[in-house]
Amino acid sequence: MQKPISYVTQEQLQTSIPLTEEAQALLHKLNAFAHYQAAHDYEVQCMPAKATYNVNHELKLALVALLTTCSLLDPRREGWEAEAFFDREIKIIQNSTMQKEIDFGQIRLFLLQNFLIPEVVDDWILYRDVAGDGIHALVDKKTALQGLPTYARGGGPVYEFSRFYRKLMEDKIAKKQASQDDFKKMAMKTLSEQIVQQQLSAGHSAQEILEHIMNEDLITIGDCTTDKPLLPKK
Repeated sequence: MQKPISYVTQEQLQTSIPLTEEAQALLHKLNAFAHYQAAHDYEVQCMPAKATYNVNHELKLALVALLTTCSLLDPRREGWEAEAFFDREIKIIQNSTMQKEIDFGQIRLFLLQNFLIPEVVDDWILYRDVAGDGIHALVDKKTALQGLPTYARGGGPVYEFSRFYRKLMEDKIAKKQASQDDFKKMAMKTLSEQIVQQQLSAGHSAQEILEHIMNEDLITIGDCTTDKPLLPKK
């Protein structure tokens, strides 16, 4: 069986809005994947006349899934920007066997300019591959076989994929924040130890330094260069 990326089609794709060269290449990749999916669909194998319909259905499903995912990751999204909205707005018109038109309707321009991302396109292909392992393969790849405790599998393809990506980003942001917090704590600990050592060397007593620490006045210990007592912070 051929791999999804090995399928090549000479179909010309026209879009209702201009796309960058990279986005066009990714769109063609998704279209080629749709042909791969159709070629390995049992119903199409039994009735080849259904191939075009199947290809366009698969391509539209990919576009809806990627736009839904992009929307879920955009804090400025509108409330109606969900699967049903994208499914309603996207129309694929097969003008001939070698040319099709993709109309994105009233979808927000920002989403259309950002939803075709190489990594996410490849993840959709991995997830959707008719010969693959679906959400299990995607979770294993993105989490290095560790899984994602906050994510529960299930739902239709668009919902399952986009919801996984949302949870994945939440997990990454939480881990990044925790890492930054740990670094700040370590830096404060190191700096505090240096300040204490400096003040002990400068002749200040441990009791004096402790009093400032108890008054949450550790930073001002560094100003204890005279015998003049420091006032506690208000």
